Amino acid sequence: MSKSLAPLRAEIDAIDDEIVALLGKRLSVVHRVAAVKMAENLPAVLPDRVEAVKRRAAEAGLAYGLDPDFMATLYQTIIDEAGRVEEGIFAAGPEDAPRS
Repeated sequence: MSKSLAPLRAEIDAIDDEIVALLGKRLSVVHRVAAVKMAENLPAVLPDRVEAVKRRAAEAGLAYGLDPDFMATLYQTIIDEAGRVEEGIFAAGPEDAPRS
């Protein structure tokens, strides 16, 4: 490995650690969202919300020079995982739902 790349790679690794921590934090909120949705008889996936989140991410990414299509694709992946988690919570039933 190039010695000049080592500090840059370490910086990228540290940023990746932050991204992973934020994704974990986001999914912990998703657990609470699922509990509210179950209590209010809402479906796990709300298509209007999915589109709003992707649009918001695409717009926010512009400030950082991020391609809107990339952001929409990235957030679709994040949303898909959130939906999978919520559907698992729904399948487990309200007795196993996380408490808000």
